[in-house]
Amino acid sequence: MSSESHLPDEIARIARILADPVRLHLLTIIARMREISCTHLVDHADVGASTVSYHVKMLTEAGLVTVAIDGRRRYVRFEREALRHLTELLVASVGRDTSQRALQALPRIRASDDGEPQASSAEQGRQ
Repeated sequence: MSSESHLPDEIARIARILADPVRLHLLTIIARMREISCTHLVDHADVGASTVSYHVKMLTEAGLVTVAIDGRRRYVRFEREALRHLTELLVASVGRDTSQRALQALPRIRASDDGEPQASSAEQGRQ
């Protein structure tokens, strides 16, 4: 079985991690700061320390963050490479699952003068 066959599973695993609003909020804070102490993360997150700890553990297991220990302090660091990896997985998945014919069958959307998306005139004729 090729590694490509695992793409949907890996994408789904990371998507489930990011689907939780608290985890996504924490990851956003960490990404903005690039590195933040757990104490400061709790202060910025508006959730308790045990909740932060649980969600940081999940983000760590997904490889989205790493935790560095410096004496009694713990620092959470955003892992940019993990985000790049997720992007590569998505691109690989789309490239693998989408044929040119399937892309041509999709309606072409353009913005109208008022900014609202609408199907092109050729697409409207098919409907």
